[in-house]
Amino acid sequence: MLVINAVPAGAAWLLLLIAAALRLHPGRKPVSGPLGRRLTPVETGLLRGGGRGAAQTALVELYLAGSVEAGWRQTVQPGKPRLPRGCSEVARAQYHALYGPLHPRRLHDTERVRRAVQGVATELERAGLVVSRRRVRAVRSLLLPVFAAAPLGAVMGGRTVVWLLLGLLADLGALALWVWPRRTLRGAGLLARLRRDHAEVRGATVRRPDALLLSVALFGAPALRDQLPRFTEESGMLTRPAREPMDRGGGSGEAFASCGG
Repeated sequence: MLVINAVPAGAAWLLLLIAAALRLHPGRKPVSGPLGRRLTPVETGLLRGGGRGAAQTALVELYLAGSVEAGWRQTVQPGKPRLPRGCSEVARAQYHALYGPLHPRRLHDTERVRRAVQGVATELERAGLVVSRRRVRAVRSLLLPVFAAAPLGAVMGGRTVVWLLLGLLADLGALALWVWPRRTLRGAGLLARLRRDHAEVRGATVRRPDALLLSVALFGAPALRDQLPRFTEESGMLTRPAREPMDRGGGSGEAFASCGG
C-alpha cells in the first residue's frame, strides 16, 4: 500500500519539477545586460505586468505628453493631435487606434495594440526575461495531472498520510506555477534590481514625466493610485469596462502625426 500511494505523489513531483524548469529557466543568454541596453519603460512594464502592464505604461506615456486625456465615464480619448517625440511602438499603436472615448482595456485589446505588445514581448523572450505563451501552455499541460495527485492519494486510502501531504504540497506548487507571471527567474531578478535602483521614482510628479513613467512601469497599480490618482480614476485605468455597448477604437485610420516627426 505504501508503494501504491507513493506513485501519484512521486509522479506529481516529477511533473512539477519538469514544469518548473520549463517555466523558470531563462535560457542561454548572459545574466548581465541581457538586451545589451537599458529596458525602456514599456519593456519594463511588460516585465512587471505582462501585456497589460506594457499597454498601461504606454498609455501613461501618451497622457504625460498630452496626446490622450481622461474621457467620459471612465474612458480615455484623444488629446493633442500629435504624438510624443520618440514614443514607443505600443504608444504609437494606441494613439492610432483611439478615435473617441474608449475604456483602456478595450483599447489594449485592439488588434493593432496587441501586435505592438507582442513585438515587445518577443524581444524580452529572446533575452530570456520572459517565457513565450507557447511555453506557458506547455507548462500548464504538465501541471494539470499534478492537481489530481492529492485527491488520487486520498481515494487510494491507506495509512500513508505523508504521501497525501506530499500530494497536497505538489498541488500548491502547481498552483503557484500556474499563476506565476511570465517572468523567468532572470527577469524576476532584473525587476527586483530595477526597483531597488530606482526606488526614488515613487516620489515623482508630472513635473518629472520620465521618472513618473518609470514609476508606473516598475510598480504598476500602486504608482497609478498614488502618483496619478485623478487620471487613474477618471480614465478607468484599474477598472473593468462597463457592460453596456461602447464604441471600439481600432483599425488603421489616418494618424495626425508620427513619432519623432
